[in-house]
Amino acid sequence: MLLCLLFLAVPSLAAYAQARRPSPTEGHVRRQQWAENPDPAVGGGSDTGWTEMPQITQAAAYPEWTLDNNGAKIPVFQSSGLDQNEVTRAVIVLPGKPRDCWNYWNIMNNALNKATYQNTSVSRSQISIMAPCFWTEVDVQAGAAKPDVLVWGETTWISGHENVGPSGISNYSSYQALDALIAYYMDRSTYPNLNTVVLAGHSAGAQMTQRYAGMRATPADDDRLHFWIANPGSLMWLSEDRPIPNATCSDFDDYKYGLQSGYPAYAGDRKRKSITDSYNKRLINYAWGTADNGDGDTRCQAETQGPTHYTRGQNFVSMINSTFGWPSNATVDWIEGVSHDNVGMMESAEGLYKLFSYQKADFIVEVPVSNSTTTSSSHKSSSTSKSKHSNASSDAKLTLAHYYCRMLPAVLAFVTLLSSLTI
Repeated sequence: MLLCLLFLAVPSLAAYAQARRPSPTEGHVRRQQWAENPDPAVGGGSDTGWTEMPQITQAAAYPEWTLDNNGAKIPVFQSSGLDQNEVTRAVIVLPGKPRDCWNYWNIMNNALNKATYQNTSVSRSQISIMAPCFWTEVDVQAGAAKPDVLVWGETTWISGHENVGPSGISNYSSYQALDALIAYYMDRSTYPNLNTVVLAGHSAGAQMTQRYAGMRATPADDDRLHFWIANPGSLMWLSEDRPIPNATCSDFDDYKYGLQSGYPAYAGDRKRKSITDSYNKRLINYAWGTADNGDGDTRCQAETQGPTHYTRGQNFVSMINSTFGWPSNATVDWIEGVSHDNVGMMESAEGLYKLFSYQKADFIVEVPVSNSTTTSSSHKSSSTSKSKHSNASSDAKLTLAHYYCRMLPAVLAFVTLLSSLTI
């Protein structure tokens, strides 16, 4: 009898030990770190103007990248040392409000370093990162901008409005620049094996990405174009209503906050329905940090969307759900505990996956529980997407480990009791 009980107990103990034993990969991750290149030092500032384009590890700086045959130019940073025949994915990362394109290239590159360290299927040789710089007039005066590159107003580059210089080129939208950069990567004669371009932005860069996703003039290569929109300060609202109405804010639905009127010339004669139809067909991956509780944009148009970045995201997802039904090509990641932090968003597990690996919608969208700022109709995850990424295997392993954890004291006590009885 004793031998039988011991026979039953030993496999249980072995199974528990196996469930709790870290794999060689897990132990390796704990002991080592991936490369984190420091932010480049640059003279000047966003208010007074930047004085230079710095040198960045693993990147080439192009102060005058040619966009078209008419001589339109823009500065960019791009991954160096890659074989174009091997590149299968490009990530175009947009700057924040300070126009610090070098920081965003470096942050995205550090995220790629982490991704390649943690996932052997992600290869540096196959991913090109580009960061365009949208200069303003103060950058010309301070010295960073060459005399013949495109410059825009202080924040009008975010919303797709036309350039203010140089004198030889006019009526050039910042969204035209995005068209050209995307087309460069999509060109099969340049990148014959490229299958995905990700246009990525955080904060002001996310605002630019989101509005461009609606205004983008051409549907060409849409099946290969992804949009990653993280923690935007405000959004281009697709419906006419708002979660927090304000009768004194008469232009709450004008562009860039809505679609009633005031579009940039880039939009042509398009109207709300045309824009929303195009928008909801795009491959869009949203991401919000659940601790992003800053108000950011305090103008009344933004505050009708919600009091904080996070609640605006909640409300926007609910609005799409209730107005259009959740698009099959769109996903949402709620990054637990992350605030308005570009590094935290890009280097999250969800960020790394969407930026460097993701190909199609395979996640259920989880809309947080409604609060006083969200729309009256809240939706749970099962109704918001076609399919779900399964975590059943990992959940089962955790459940098994917890079970053995709970059973171990009882098993040991029983074995001890039996041992004492045989003495």
